[in-house]
Amino acid sequence: MTQTGFWKVTKAISRLGEVVDERTESLSDELKNKLGAQLSEEKRRFEAFLRGIGDAVTIVDQDYRIIYVNDTVKRVFGDPTGEYCYKFYEHKTEVCGGCPVKKSFETGNVETSLRRVYTKEDKLLYMENTGSPIRDERGRIIAGIELARDVTQRIRLERSVEIRSRELAMANEELRITNEQLQRAYEELKAAQSALFQSEKMASLRRSRRRHRARDQQPDQLRLRLHAAVGRKHQRAARPDRHARKVPLPEEHRKTIELMKTELDLDYVREDVRKIVKNVTTGAQRIKEIVANLRTFSRVDSSENADVDVHEGLDSTLEILRHEYKNRIEIVKEYGEVPRLIGSPGKLNQVFMNILHNAIQAIEDRGTITLRTRVEDGNKAVIEIQDTGSGIPDEVLSKIFDPFFTTKKVGEGTGLGLSLSYSIIQDHKGKLSAESQPGKGTTFHIELPIHGAAGGVQQKAS
Repeated sequence: MTQTGFWKVTKAISRLGEVVDERTESLSDELKNKLGAQLSEEKRRFEAFLRGIGDAVTIVDQDYRIIYVNDTVKRVFGDPTGEYCYKFYEHKTEVCGGCPVKKSFETGNVETSLRRVYTKEDKLLYMENTGSPIRDERGRIIAGIELARDVTQRIRLERSVEIRSRELAMANEELRITNEQLQRAYEELKAAQSALFQSEKMASLRRSRRRHRARDQQPDQLRLRLHAAVGRKHQRAARPDRHARKVPLPEEHRKTIELMKTELDLDYVREDVRKIVKNVTTGAQRIKEIVANLRTFSRVDSSENADVDVHEGLDSTLEILRHEYKNRIEIVKEYGEVPRLIGSPGKLNQVFMNILHNAIQAIEDRGTITLRTRVEDGNKAVIEIQDTGSGIPDEVLSKIFDPFFTTKKVGEGTGLGLSLSYSIIQDHKGKLSAESQPGKGTTFHIELPIHGAAGGVQQKAS
């Protein structure tokens, strides 16, 4: 090859190299532009994704310098790009001990923590932060991303619930103590009520016995006994030795005794003794019935789960009070078919005693007391005690169940009879009420539940 030909080849190769270089540079710029466009598109999409997240997003490098924040951070805290996160968010001079990004750098895992931060308006927020490492294509950690969610409302609610729970616990403890105190007070009240109940019952029986004795003791008999006693005293004074001669009574005492014998028809009394003796058996039977009625009446007390026959209770109470109303008050019984109930027979008998005793006292001369029983609505027994007495004025009627309220004279009543009766009926889950018309009489209504009643149906009274 000639020199000219080699030169031409060399020149051609050189030209080819230049063409290759130009082409390579052209392809490199094209590739860079294409890759740059793709990267720009990916960045745009990534930023759009971060902007769409409601949580605050912060990206920091390995020195904890902020290299990116989304719009949520800018809106709440301002734009901290380029600042150290610990200085900007928590005003510290070193990385926070509980920082989730710091933990993720150390463990390589996703970490979480609860942080307290202040907004640009110095408003306190509670943020639930999640830190995660960002790695390059070789797996090396080159940055960290932190998502912060505002959980202020949740924390406040949880703390409110916690505070409320503590308050409720304290209130429950106070309520428990109060309940114990109320229980003790109730037991004391129950014991006092039982004592008052027994006292009132015994007082009623004592009043009845006193009235009975007072009617039986006639003044003439007392005078005769007095003179006879004076005579016996005179005889003893005149005859200190029992074997001594009998000394006659002074004439004045003898005449007085003879006169009283005539006035009292003593001979007729002697003749009547045989008839009285014959009636002793009948009287003994009567006493036996009274004792039985007293036993029925006074079944009180501890048991609240006994069978209750309301008709038996009413009848026994009437027998005890018979001497107070006989020969002047007519008793009318309109008993229906009432099943046996469950409760305290003695306490219910005391209710009947208090109401019937008041009814008898309300009738000054002659009158009528009507007792009615029936079942209403299939689940309650109704007992009515109606009198034709003087009645109760409206202003008094509203107070008759109040403790210690009484219209009787001092010493005649405690004012506890109807109050105790009201409590007893309430304890039996029943109702006690009264209606009255002055001058016409009063009716007391007693309602007692019959659900769960034991025994058969009461036979209608004759």
